[in-house]
Amino acid sequence: MVSIKDVAKTAGVSPQTVSNYINNPGIVKPNTREIVARAIESLGYIPNASARRLRMRRSNTIAIGIAPVNYSRVYDRLLHALVTEADAHGIRVILYKIDSKRDEIRQFASLTAGSDVDAFVLTDTTHDDPRIGWLNEHQQTFVLFGRPWGVPDMYDVRIPWVDVDGRNGVSNMVRYLILHGRKNIGFIGWPDFSGTGMDRYLGWKETMLEARMVPESELNDLHIATEDTLNDGRRACVSLLARRPDIDAIVCVSDTIATGAVMALPSGSNVVATGFDNTMSSQSLGFSTIDQPLQACAKEIVRIIQEELGTIVAEEGDNDGKHMLLAPSIVIR
Repeated sequence: MVSIKDVAKTAGVSPQTVSNYINNPGIVKPNTREIVARAIESLGYIPNASARRLRMRRSNTIAIGIAPVNYSRVYDRLLHALVTEADAHGIRVILYKIDSKRDEIRQFASLTAGSDVDAFVLTDTTHDDPRIGWLNEHQQTFVLFGRPWGVPDMYDVRIPWVDVDGRNGVSNMVRYLILHGRKNIGFIGWPDFSGTGMDRYLGWKETMLEARMVPESELNDLHIATEDTLNDGRRACVSLLARRPDIDAIVCVSDTIATGAVMALPSGSNVVATGFDNTMSSQSLGFSTIDQPLQACAKEIVRIIQEELGTIVAEEGDNDGKHMLLAPSIVIR
């Protein structure tokens, strides 16, 4: 059996340095980390993860909730990216079931009481989200995937988050449509209680006004809000075209709604519909969409968790590494 002492001897460092490399690599100099890593690889040393967790009083585990109905493949892609990134850092990811945000708080209490997890990743953020207050009150490490809509200070250091800049993505899509000759561009969004939906709506509204494509008094004629289902998207498209037959493009807040809109368009119509999320629906039906950088999101989520737990040190000059707004990219088909 290869021991820490064997690794230390091969690397020419102290056993404590090898222990630091395994348990808290952020405090070890980069060149020393490389030397220790080579020694570990050459000797085939495998750290005792169970013993390490006991010593550090940590589970080396992060948890994320899963709802009974997954309405979007974005969650699946995020989960895969998160597990991949965590695994690269020797971190486990466990799932727990959620039926409501109150139910999720009960899961927090159960998992933290048994010291089963070190940190939580929260999705589906909403205005006045009760989970945030509970986790802060109980001093639990967490990162939001999505912004904390409705809080007094979105950049509160006690509420770390990673999100995708939907406003930027929709704005870029509208600009693309304008540059390619579309003049009357409608928008199908979610009801205004959705912070994410409002963010994407503002990307459309601000770009249309900035480009002087429509007077502000006519914006409401080009906009309709609906629930995030295929049938609602179909009905919204029909209503929008009945209201404004001159529409030649429709930007949708999600691929689900865009799928319904595409199916509602009459045969031979020159109206184009675009979505958001780059799901299989957009690929199979061939409509343009907006792709979220989920691998980059997962990387930032894991980094923030490691910094919060003290397993790595934040980079110098990183004034606000706890709040990351990442740019999406438009996918034209």
